Amino acid sequence: MARITRAALHLSVEEVKARMIHDNSPLYRQRWIIIYQALVDPREAKDIAKQTGVSVSTVHKLISTYNRQGVSAVETKGKGGRYNAYLTIEEEQDLLRPFFERAERGELTTVAQIKHAFEKRVGHEVDETTIHRLLKRQKWRKLVPRPFHPQADKEEQERFEQNFATQVEEVLQSRDPQDQRPVLKMAQDEACFGRICISRRSWAPKHIRPLIPRQIAREYIYVYAVVAPKEGKMTSLILPCADTSMMNLFLAHVSRTFSQYFLVIQVDQAGWHSAKNLVIPENIRLIPQPAYSPELNPVEHIWEEIREKAFSNRAFPSLDAVIDTLCDQLRQLEDNSQLLHSMTYFPHFRKAS
Repeated sequence: MARITRAALHLSVEEVKARMIHDNSPLYRQRWIIIYQALVDPREAKDIAKQTGVSVSTVHKLISTYNRQGVSAVETKGKGGRYNAYLTIEEEQDLLRPFFERAERGELTTVAQIKHAFEKRVGHEVDETTIHRLLKRQKWRKLVPRPFHPQADKEEQERFEQNFATQVEEVLQSRDPQDQRPVLKMAQDEACFGRICISRRSWAPKHIRPLIPRQIAREYIYVYAVVAPKEGKMTSLILPCADTSMMNLFLAHVSRTFSQYFLVIQVDQAGWHSAKNLVIPENIRLIPQPAYSPELNPVEHIWEEIREKAFSNRAFPSLDAVIDTLCDQLRQLEDNSQLLHSMTYFPHFRKAS
């Protein structure tokens, strides 16, 4: 005959039910649920285990201990937890505090450096995994720092973002009052693509270290692109070089492509964006962004997308192969307005909408 699992009446059914519902600890609540089941409906341990979502051995052990020891069998800590930690959470935070400033500057803080400081604090050696667990508890992670130019003016960048909508309104004052075309706010940039192979991290199963070709072939082509972040519209040209004559060709192309709009375009301070012989079509106005501030230009995200998806870990046999790949990637992006919107709709464009 099957053995029936029963709970002793150390507490009344009402008291057990109240603790089962209101105890602050999830672990204790689960234990009270098991005891409640064994108290109001004694049956085989396997049935209680199935009902409560625990193992049969857990039911046997808990009920046996509870019948002998009462409430103390329930309200004791489990095996998990940091009961024998070297440092408290607060002490760990204090240990890492000197490394915060270094982390904000993007300097390389290594596990070895933190391990050395930790061992000095506790007075003996520890395994490196101890430091990895500490960093995980404190929500540190290893990532590539966001780059910026050392000559960038942070205050000027902030003013540009805050005043972008005002600048748009100011340049619109120069258009013909009879021109009622809708305004399209855009950003423009150029990028160089060539045959030099870019090595990046890639996923691979355990025990496999991928091999990729690597070459330094100094052949390049330039891509000019303009994007309307809010609308997810884009157009581009592949041109042989970056200079004023090529910029004139591109602006003429943009003007024709979006002839139904009046265009306000953010550009960087490359020489050909402000040259005396630059020809700006009548439906285009340019707004220069602060110098040394590529992070303010939404088109930079387009270049990152193309390089990561189509140019990483690849060696191209010719410049024609580079151009074919670029054409394919640019067409895909131009056809995907949702992706363009999500990649390029920077905060200062949102404010100007």
